[in-house]
Formats: sequence, structure tokens, C-alpha cells
Amino acid sequence: MKINRVYIGGWFQRTTLHLTEVWDVFKYGKSQIGFSKQQLIGVQKLVGIREISRENGKLEYIRVLTISGIEYRIYEDGLIILEKNIVDLASDIDLIKTYYDTKLSKALSVIFSKGAPVPKELANIRTILPYILTVEEAGGGDIKKLYASFKEEVYSTLKTKSVEVYRGTGLIVINNLKDQNLAREIIESQIFFREFKTQLHRYLTIHRVIWEKIAGIKEKGSIAGTEVDKYHGELIDIQKTIDLIGARINQMGVYIRTRQKITDVENIDDYLNPLFQFKFETLQDTHEYIKYLWDMTRQYLSSALESFTDIQAKTTKNNIASLQVITTIGVVAAILGYMGRDTLPKFTMIGTLYFVLLLLMTAFLNLIISKIYKSKRYKIGGSQIVKEIK
Repeated sequence: MKINRVYIGGWFQRTTLHLTEVWDVFKYGKSQIGFSKQQLIGVQKLVGIREISRENGKLEYIRVLTISGIEYRIYEDGLIILEKNIVDLASDIDLIKTYYDTKLSKALSVIFSKGAPVPKELANIRTILPYILTVEEAGGGDIKKLYASFKEEVYSTLKTKSVEVYRGTGLIVINNLKDQNLAREIIESQIFFREFKTQLHRYLTIHRVIWEKIAGIKEKGSIAGTEVDKYHGELIDIQKTIDLIGARINQMGVYIRTRQKITDVENIDDYLNPLFQFKFETLQDTHEYIKYLWDMTRQYLSSALESFTDIQAKTTKNNIASLQVITTIGVVAAILGYMGRDTLPKFTMIGTLYFVLLLLMTAFLNLIISKIYKSKRYKIGGSQIVKEIK
């Protein structure tokens, strides 16, 4: 058995504009978005580039060869494929993984650190990147031994023509696909498909977490007036997350169509379908399902926010009412106190102290009445307050 190359990769939605930003930093050490010279030089040193070029294929991409012998392509749609010729399997795999985790990922994080923030639910998520090995003349025993060295097991074997694909949790082996360009195209499509599904599943998980948070607030039954601002603030934070992730989900459909068009043009479906068993239509259906689910989450949040907006309006109304009562009492008392006089009052020290004392008493009464109203509990309805709990 001969082991030729190892591949890893990832995807996150990007455009040709982002590709230009990466090119400017990697190639020229410059940027138009406010990075210091020290930051740009630091990024260049981090990625350790020996050769770099910007090339046109089915998609535009940046091709990089590093000092350590790792080659990778960054495509305009955000797909990144790293590869390396195998000299020593264990050390080369460790080298390419370490470069991706500690150098390339950090460099790209700096370049894309400005602009719309990444929701905290998506921050610091490390994707487990299965290694893809291309090999030749591998027998059944060779494959078993190879997977054993990774402490893995083969859970599926697919064959087409003379090509065999063995799949495990963290390792995919392609045997006897000698056309390196075709192998790269198939690997790119496989990584895109896997990463796309992974992101959708991540959004499904986040949907469940967010839904439970909203339900936990809505299903409390009732809350005190003092708790309104706290829970309303939590819902506003959730709304920001929903809006940011919703925008990312809505963008994803464009990338499916682009990758599908590339695949159809090259007519390599005969390889993709039997080797990796996926269809772009299935991916599109899953994407539409997640979009629908996210819209439903947004509507659920809206109903909760409406409830708390109504409660805030009611508590504000009660506070205003309390001020009106205190003001009315003060005015009536003043009028009654001076109805029997035939001259305007004169300012005296005692009168001033009396006035200050009256203000303090008014503030104290207002505080007491406000606390009474805030201590009342309000029932949370589906989209409105059902009634106030006495």
C-alpha cells in the first residue's frame, strides 16, 4: 500500500470580497479595515508562506504553499482545503492539523475580526476535521491496519469502478483514485457537503437551546414587576442571536446552488453519488427545513417579547398613577393650608425646612407605592397579559 496525500478542510460562508482581504494581507501585508502594521506582519509570520498565487478555476481561489510543505486553497465561497504529501504518516498528520488549528485559523480570525459579531453560541466551536487519505493498491489487511493505527473502525465501504472508499468517524480513505485533480474535486465537494450539514445541525442544536430558554421564561406563569426588566433583557439578547444566525442561514442557499452548478458542469456526479451518497437536493431540503424552524423560533420569541412589552407598559402606568396620587395629595394639602390666608407666604428658615421635609416625605411615599406596584405579580399570556394576579 502506498499512502499519497492527506487532506483536511472546512467551510464557512465567504465571498470574493473576503478573498481579496485575505490576499491583501497574505501577499502584501496590507488592509483597508484598520489593522496596525504590527498585526498584519504578525499574521504573515504566523502563516509562514513560501509561495502564494491567486488563480481562477471554477471558482477563484488563493493557492498557498507553506514553508513546512503544506499546500492549501482558499476558495471565494469560503471552502478551505489543506493537503500534504505523505513522508511520515504520523508526523505529517500532526503537522497539518497543528497548522490548521494554531496558525491558519488564528490568522483568518484576525482578518475577519471586524464587522458583524459572531454569536456567542458559535464562538470557540472547534470542528472535528476527519482526515482524508488517498492511497494506492491497498488490500483489506492494509486498510484494517491503517484504521487500527488511528484507533478507528471502518463503518462503511463504497465501491465504484476501481475506486474504493472506506469511511470511519475521523478517517476517510480513498483507494486507487489516481487522478489527483479529480480526487481533489471530489474531496472538496465532500468537505463542503459535510461542513454544510454540520452547520445546519449546529443551528438545529442552537434552536433547541434558545427555544428552551424562551419557554423557561414564558412558562413561569407569573412574574413580579421587579423581574420584568431582567427577563426582558434576556429576551432582547436572544433576539440579537436569532437575527445574526438567521442572516447566516438565509445566505447558505446561494452556496448550495454554486457548488451544484460546478458539479453539474464537470459531470462528476457519477463519482460523487456512489462514493459519498449525497444529493444536493437533500441538502437544499434540509436547509429549507432549518429556515422554517428558525422562522418559527423568531415568532415564538416575538410572542414572548410582546407579553413583556405589555407588562412593562402596565408597570409604567402604575408608576405614573402613583405619582399622580402623591402630587394630588400635595397640591390639595397646600391649597387647604392657604385658603384662610389673605397674604402670600414669606420665606423663612422653618418654612424652608418644612418644604424640604415635605419633599422627603413625598419621595418616601412614592417609593412605598412604587414598591407595592412592583411587588404585584403579572400573569404571562401567549401574546398578551391575560390578567393581573391580585
